[in-house]
Amino acid sequence: MSSDDAALHDLIGPHARRAPDRVALVHEKRRRTYGELAAASAAFGARLHAAGATGERVAMMLPNSPATVVTYLACFAAGAVATPLNSRFAPPEIERALRRARPSWLVVHESRLPLLQRVDPAVLAGVEQVVVDGTGLPAGSGPEPPAPDPGAPAVMFFTSGSTGTPKGVVHSHASALAMLTSTSEAMGDVGTDDVTQVCEPQVHVSGFIATLTTLRGGGTVALYDGFDLDTYVDGLLTHRPTLVCTHIDLLAQVVRDPRATADRFSSLRGVYTGGDTVPAALQRDFLAIADRPIAVGYGMTEAIWLTIRRTPRTDRDGCIGVPVGGAQLRTDPGTGEILVRGPMLMTGYWDDEALTRACLTDGWLHTGDLGEADADGVWWFRGRLKDLIVRRTSKITPGEVESAIDEHPDVATSAVVAASDPEEGQVPVAFVVARPGRTLSAGALTAFLSERIAAYKLPARLHFRDALPLTASGKIAHHELHEPL
Repeated sequence: MSSDDAALHDLIGPHARRAPDRVALVHEKRRRTYGELAAASAAFGARLHAAGATGERVAMMLPNSPATVVTYLACFAAGAVATPLNSRFAPPEIERALRRARPSWLVVHESRLPLLQRVDPAVLAGVEQVVVDGTGLPAGSGPEPPAPDPGAPAVMFFTSGSTGTPKGVVHSHASALAMLTSTSEAMGDVGTDDVTQVCEPQVHVSGFIATLTTLRGGGTVALYDGFDLDTYVDGLLTHRPTLVCTHIDLLAQVVRDPRATADRFSSLRGVYTGGDTVPAALQRDFLAIADRPIAVGYGMTEAIWLTIRRTPRTDRDGCIGVPVGGAQLRTDPGTGEILVRGPMLMTGYWDDEALTRACLTDGWLHTGDLGEADADGVWWFRGRLKDLIVRRTSKITPGEVESAIDEHPDVATSAVVAASDPEEGQVPVAFVVARPGRTLSAGALTAFLSERIAAYKLPARLHFRDALPLTASGKIAHHELHEPL
């Protein structure tokens, strides 16, 4: 049975029935088989169904672990709405998230219980808590739950908030399954011979699709709770994964590590990233060390994957490839905004009909991104519509300035934001991180940029940092970058 035959509520069932002893997960040196995962998720799903959780939100505060996978699968089987929350939240953030999500259940790791004690008890009133303590999730009994309607809500992700207040993005059983289908296509059809190394948070859409796409295809997930360079490299050499799908900042650390050799990457048939474009300079570095490109795709929590580009462009930044099956993209002729639609599109924003109506028009999602297709049908990302910097009357996209900065051989990464200016309205301001052991000066970098971008695009000020703030999904948190007073 192919992965195309699997419904979301029975995602790993075909593999568990055909090959129950096949390894599904490797986590902290312990292996879990498809049979074990299927049994655990069916038992917890029965518990949820018997308790009336169908249609209810089941919040999750869990690190990357088998329990997270089991909870997702159990929710899908029971018809509950999996609602992952960042397990690293501080008590005020936990409280805000719970007030917004209004879950009936909360599956929480025991290490987070002290944080819950600092949350307003009224927020937790009536919420059934399930504590994950290493002994497994509670089991239930009874008849197998009926198959959920494909249009019923299956999962709700709260966006990382890299550009504003996080929103609850709701996916149905059909659209969540379509996300996994498009991800598999983008990653070259994930199958039983694949091993995917995952360190992205499973409570974020990136970790969700990397993990569940692999399991849907019958492969093995080598799972880590977060990124540590030495641990990640050890995983590459130990598990010999065939696929990695992670953020460009992490790939840059792995390939620009002075100890990096081609052997780290020799088992990989594909290296994938999404969420941001791959700077041409990083692509060249990766090709030189790993002897293989970083394939880049385009997508967001609301719809992923939408495009894929496997053949690198090392001459310019911004290439995001061609649409995957079922995805449609077009550009708004008035604003230059990318509009998308397809089966992987969300059903709407939780508890916000006004925002849903504003962002979804006749089935087309307003992405807030700027881009266009070239004569060959290849799409190019130009930046965020809201991030446009208007300097006097000239418009600047931060991405084009960042790309020019990242071309400098001593630059590791950069971010450009708008700053108010009494004379020019807005000016670009850059935050720059140098590569380890390298030094940079504002004058030298400005001279370098002067040969690559127009004068009006040059940053008014340059600030050098040891690191840039990141969101939970690994993107640069531009909204946290502020000039010193």
